[in-house]
Amino acid sequence: MTIHRGWGYVNHPMRGTPPALLPLSMSASGATQLEAFVPVLTWAGARPSLGELNSWHEALQGAVASLMPAELVACWLYPARGGSVLVGPASLPLDALTPPPAEPLVLQEGLFALEDQLLASGYKSVMALPIRAEMQDVGLLLVGSLAEGAYRLADQRTLHRVAAQLSTCCRRLAAYPWVRPRPVGTDHNGTVTGVTEGLLEAMRRARNGNDLVQLASDALSLQLPHDRLELIAVAPAPDCWAVVGGERGAIAGLSLDPETADAIDGMVHRLGARSLGRIGDLHAAEMRWPVTNDSRGTDRLHGVLAARLEVGDELVGWLWFGSETAGYFRDEDESVAQLAAELLAPRVAAWAARAELAGAWS
Repeated sequence: MTIHRGWGYVNHPMRGTPPALLPLSMSASGATQLEAFVPVLTWAGARPSLGELNSWHEALQGAVASLMPAELVACWLYPARGGSVLVGPASLPLDALTPPPAEPLVLQEGLFALEDQLLASGYKSVMALPIRAEMQDVGLLLVGSLAEGAYRLADQRTLHRVAAQLSTCCRRLAAYPWVRPRPVGTDHNGTVTGVTEGLLEAMRRARNGNDLVQLASDALSLQLPHDRLELIAVAPAPDCWAVVGGERGAIAGLSLDPETADAIDGMVHRLGARSLGRIGDLHAAEMRWPVTNDSRGTDRLHGVLAARLEVGDELVGWLWFGSETAGYFRDEDESVAQLAAELLAPRVAAWAARAELAGAWS
C-alpha cells in the first residue's frame, strides 16, 4: 500500500481492479495517519459571530477528542489589534484561564504557565501550543485529560498538525476587529457595567457600520445571548430605512431591494410606537427577518426582541435581536436591550448623518 499525503491507496484483492481511494480516517489497519481530519471554518461576507465560532468549536472539540484523550479542548484567537478572544468552549468562564499574550509570538514560559493553571484545576495531563501563521501567532490550543500520562510524543505531533490546519482560517479571523465580552454580572449594577463597558469598546473600535453591528453583537453575547443583531436607521424618503451593517443602505446611495424594505416595514408596523417589543415567532406571524448583505441563517430566525433608538425623543432607528428559537426572549432581557439601545442611539444617528451627507456630496 502506498500512502500519499491525506489519502491512502489500497489495492483490491481481485487482479486488474483499480485501487480504491480511501480517506486516511478510513485507511486499512496499520496505516500511518499523516493528517488529522479537522473541521476548518470558512465563510463569505461578514465575519462569523461569537455564537458561530462556538458552534464551530464544538465540531473542533469532537475532532480532537477522536484523535487523543481530551476532556477539555480550549481555543483562543489572537486578534491583530491585540488581546485574546475565547473561541470555545462556551461553558468555560472567561477568567478561568489566562492565555499568554502573543507579541507577536507566544513565549514558551507563557505556555508552561497556562498548562500549570489547568493542572492546578484538577487535570492530570495537559498540552498547550500556539496556532502559528508565518511569524505571527494567531491562536492558541489547549487540551486537557483527567488521566495521568495521557499524552505521548505522537499526540503532541498530532496537535501540531491540527494547529497547522487551523492557521489559515485563524489568520483571517485575526484580521477582523473583535470585542472580548464582559462576564455576566451577578446583580443589576454588574450587568449595567458589563453592557456599558462592552458597547463603549465596540463603538471605539468600529471603523464603519458593519464593524459596529458585529462588535456590538460581540459585546452583548453573554449579557443578552442572541443569534443575530441588526441596527436599522431612519433614512430620508422615499426609502425610509437603512441597514447599518449592510452594503445596500438607502442613505449610502443605494436603495434597499423591495423585499428587504417590505420586511423592515412589516416588523416596524408590528412593533408600533412601543419602546420595547417582542415577536414570539416571525414565521407564525408570516413575517421574516430582512435579508442584508450577510444573509446567513436569516431564514432560521424566529424570535425577535426589539428596542427603539431615540435621540431627543426623536426616532433614529431600531435595535433588533434575533433568535433561531421561537419565544426565546424573556422579560429580564428587555432591560439589557433598553440600555444597549440608549448607548447605541447617538452613534447610529451620527452614522446616518454622515452617510446622508456623503450621499448628497457624491
